[in-house]
Amino acid sequence: MIKKYLLLLYFTTLGLLCIAQPRINKLTAPKSASVYGLYEIKFHLGEYDNPYDPEVIDVYADFTGPDGRTRRVIGFYREGYSFMKDKDHEVASRNRDGDSWMIRFTPDTPGRWTYVIHAIDKKGATQLSTNNGNALSFNCQQGNADGFIQLANTKYLKRDAFVNGRRQTKSYFPVGPNVAWYDAADYGSYKKPYGIYDYDKYINLLSGKANYIRIWLNRYQFLSLYGPEHAGTIDGKPRMYFDNTLNQKDAAELDHIVQYAQEHGISLMACIFNYRNFEHKNGVANGTKEKPAMPSDWANNPYNTVLHLPSKYDFFTDTRAIRIQKNLVRYIVARWGYATNILCWELWNEIANMEESNNLSAKAQRDMVEWHAMMADYIRSIDPYHHLISTSLGSAKDLSILTKAYESMDFVQDHNYQNIQKAKSKEQLSYILNQKSIEALSYEKPFFMGEFGFGQGSSKVKYEDKDPKGVDLHNSLWSSAFSGSMGPASFWFWEIMDKCNWYDRFLPVTTFFSQLPVLSDSFTAKTTGSVRGRSLVFPNHLETYYIVNAEEDTLMGWCQDTAFCYQSLRLLTDEVGANGHFVDKGKVSDPKGYIYTLDPAKRPKPSYLSNRIVLPISNQPRGTQYQVRWYDAETGLELTDEATTVVVRRPLFRNKRIVIEFPASVRDIWGAQINNTFGDAVFLITKK
Repeated sequence: MIKKYLLLLYFTTLGLLCIAQPRINKLTAPKSASVYGLYEIKFHLGEYDNPYDPEVIDVYADFTGPDGRTRRVIGFYREGYSFMKDKDHEVASRNRDGDSWMIRFTPDTPGRWTYVIHAIDKKGATQLSTNNGNALSFNCQQGNADGFIQLANTKYLKRDAFVNGRRQTKSYFPVGPNVAWYDAADYGSYKKPYGIYDYDKYINLLSGKANYIRIWLNRYQFLSLYGPEHAGTIDGKPRMYFDNTLNQKDAAELDHIVQYAQEHGISLMACIFNYRNFEHKNGVANGTKEKPAMPSDWANNPYNTVLHLPSKYDFFTDTRAIRIQKNLVRYIVARWGYATNILCWELWNEIANMEESNNLSAKAQRDMVEWHAMMADYIRSIDPYHHLISTSLGSAKDLSILTKAYESMDFVQDHNYQNIQKAKSKEQLSYILNQKSIEALSYEKPFFMGEFGFGQGSSKVKYEDKDPKGVDLHNSLWSSAFSGSMGPASFWFWEIMDKCNWYDRFLPVTTFFSQLPVLSDSFTAKTTGSVRGRSLVFPNHLETYYIVNAEEDTLMGWCQDTAFCYQSLRLLTDEVGANGHFVDKGKVSDPKGYIYTLDPAKRPKPSYLSNRIVLPISNQPRGTQYQVRWYDAETGLELTDEATTVVVRRPLFRNKRIVIEFPASVRDIWGAQINNTFGDAVFLITKK
C-alpha cells in the first residue's frame, strides 16, 4: 500500500512539474538559411508579468555549427504589429495573432547547424532539442551577403563576406548622415508621425550613394523603446513604457528600419540613451511657437516618474535602474543583434550634456566612466556577434575624467559644430574636422566624427540659406575622409539635406573608398598647409589633405583650389564686418553668386598659375618611381586613362619629395578656368 502511494505521489509530482515548467509549443523554423542571412525561429510560451527580465523568464538557444563551435543567442518576446501608409503617415495596427517568442540567428559558416532551445522561469526549466522526433537543425548555404562589421586595426574597419562562394575580407568605410528620428506632421498633437515611411524615404534616396546612417532608439514621441508615448494616451495622459513593458509598436518599427536599411546596403549606428531625456528644462532645441519643442526632459522620464530616482545621476549607480537598463540592452541585442548592418551599439548621445550648467562634477564623471565599463562588459557577455561599442561625450568645462570612458569603447567619437556667421574668413571646417581626428590618435583606437555641421547661432539666417548647394558638406566629407578617421564626418542636419537634395554629396566618397582594400593603421594624416596665425595657408593655393602609410608606398588624398573652399566663396557673395566676421544679419552682396547657384558663369578662376603639389618623402630612396591616378571628386571614378609616373627627387638643400600635377582637365591654368563644380580632385599614388 505504501509503495502504491509513493508511486502515485511520484507520478503526480512529475506531472505537476511538467505542467509548471515553461512549455515551448507551436514552434516554426525554416529548414535552410544562407551565410550571413537571418534564421528566425518562432514559438509560444506562457504569459509572464515581465517578459523582458531574465530573472522572470530566460529564453535562449545554443547553436552548434559544422565546425563544432557553439554560439548562445538570446530569445525575446514580440507583439505583432502591422503598418500601412495614409497620406505619407504611418498607421500602426495591433495584430495579436503575431504575438510570439522569437530567436534570431545569423550563421557565418556553410553546412549543417543544430540547436537546442532553453526556457527557464522560477518554476523550472525546459530544454527542446527535437521537434516531433527530428533534431532541431538547418542547412546553411553559401551566399553573397556581407558579414558583421569589426575592427580591422587601430584605425579602420572591416567586414567578412562570401563572394562567389569564397570568404573574403572587405574594407568598411562608413559614409552617410545622421537620421536620428522620423518626423511628424503635427508636433503639437504627436498624432501623425511619418514613422517607418520617413526612414524609407531617406534610405531610398541614400541607397547606392551612402552606406551608413545614425539612428536614435530613444526619441520620445517618435521611435523610443521606453518612455512616454503621446500617440496613444490613457485617461488623457501619455502611456508610459518602462521595465515590464516595452513600446512594441516602436520595436516593430525598428524591425522594419533595420531590415529595409540592410536591403539597401545601409548600416546603422544604434544610439541607446540620450541626454535630452534627462534635461530639467522644458523642451529641447528647435522649438517655435508654430512648432513647439518636443517635451523630452527629466519631468517625463520614467526613471523619474516611475522609479523616482532622487537625481538623474542616480541612473548610473542605482541598482534598480541598472537592472532595468541591462534588461533593455539585453532585449536590443536579442532582437536586433542578428543584423550584420548594425555598425555599433552607441551607449550614449552626448552624455556630458546631461548637465545643463556645463559643469559636470568629478563624481558624476567617475560614475559615468564606471557605468560605461560595466555596460560594455555586459554587452560583450551576451552579444554573440561582437558588435562594436561606442559612445559620445558632448561638452563640459572639464571632461578630463569622463574621457576615460573611451577606454572601454571600441572606437572614439566627437561632435563638432561651427557658427556660420562668426567663422573667420580663412577658417575652414574641413581643417577643424581633420585636426579633431588627429587629436584622437592618442587613444590608439579608430576615430569617428559622429555629428558635424555649421551651427545656426542666434541669427535667423539658416544653414541652408547660406549654403543651399552643399559646398561645405562636399568639402568636409572629402577632407575628413583623409584625416585618418575610420570614415568621413557624419552630417547632422538630415532634414536640410532632404530639403536641399544633397544625397549625391555622399556618392563620390563611398565610390572611391569602396574600391580600396582594408587600410593599415600605419596610415597617418598629413596636409600641405601650414598655420599662419589663425589661417591655414597652402602652397599654390591648392588645399591638400592626404594620408600616407609607414612604408610610403601608398599615398591618397583630396586636393582643391582654395577659391572653392566654403569661406572663400562666401567672400564673393556676403558682407564681411569687423574682425573678419561675416555680417550676422543675412546681408548678401551677390545673392546670385556662385555659392548660391553653382552657375558656371559665376565660377571662380584658378587662384594661382601652377598645378604643382609637393609631397615630402622620407624613407624611400631617390629615383623611386610612383604611379599617380586621379579620381573625379564628384563621382569617385577615375579621371585618367592610365597612371602617370613620378620619381622621388631631392633638390639642392631640400628634402626628398615627389611632385604631382593637378589634372589640367579640372584646373586649366592656361585657359584660366575650372572645369568642374568644386575645383577639386582625388589622387591615389602607389609605388611601382
